[in-house]
Amino acid sequence: MKVRVKAEIVWHYGDARKAEAIARAVRVDDEGIPESLKKSLNLETRWVDGTVRTKVKYSGEIDTLIKALDDLVFSVKIAEEMTEKV
Repeated sequence: MKVRVKAEIVWHYGDARKAEAIARAVRVDDEGIPESLKKSLNLETRWVDGTVRTKVKYSGEIDTLIKALDDLVFSVKIAEEMTEKV
């Protein structure tokens, strides 16, 4: 099933340094989107104070969107774990 989606995902950390570290780590993954997806998927991650926001724009098959969002959440989880170890 094809979909057209605009969404914003927000994570609240209450700590500006942690939010910045997580956003920077996730942005590296955003930039690594395969060439075949770059026309249909746009991810933009930013931080302000202790909050991380990822804006998502997508047009295509819903299965691909679900996989991309799953990858995003996994990347955030890994970044969170790394900031806790530092």
